[in-house]
Amino acid sequence: MAAKKTKRATGTVVSKSAFVRDLPASMPAKEVSARAKAAGLTISDRYVHVIRSIAKRSSQGGAKVAVPKTVSRGGRPISPKRAFVLSLPGAVPVAEVIKQAKAQGMKLSTNYVYKIRSRGAVSTSSAKVVAVAAPKARRVGRPAKPPAAAPSAEGTHEERFLSIVLDVGLSRAAAMLEKVRARVKDLAL
Repeated sequence: MAAKKTKRATGTVVSKSAFVRDLPASMPAKEVSARAKAAGLTISDRYVHVIRSIAKRSSQGGAKVAVPKTVSRGGRPISPKRAFVLSLPGAVPVAEVIKQAKAQGMKLSTNYVYKIRSRGAVSTSSAKVVAVAAPKARRVGRPAKPPAAAPSAEGTHEERFLSIVLDVGLSRAAAMLEKVRARVKDLAL
């Protein structure tokens, strides 16, 4: 729908948006719409607010929120929200992630943070937190397991495997393990 235009006293045609922008921004929207009506234009107060908002944004140069530089993932760009969540260590509580995002002008939900973290590429510091988790309390009368041996070459492989699973994501890692099982089964036959 094209904007309705009117002629100024000089004879030039003026659009609705130009009419609103020509008036001072301090003038109330009701008065702007009243002046427009007197000039033969039909403008709502909402329209005045929208035009002023657009003009204000363009005069500020489109200031953007500082977010970590996005990289591409398989040829597709990563959204700023996803990049922000992934830039924080996995050990940071979700409530803290949401609080920091809000401070940077982003709105995140707890489900979104959990979803992004579960899909992978969480920093490896979360792997250390998982690997060092305290053992569960034992019930009385249950025989204790022998103490764990010092980390061997296998222990470091397990830690690397755990960090890879956390980086790739649990569901994708499970799919990869199924492929490995199928290959081993083919080799055994």
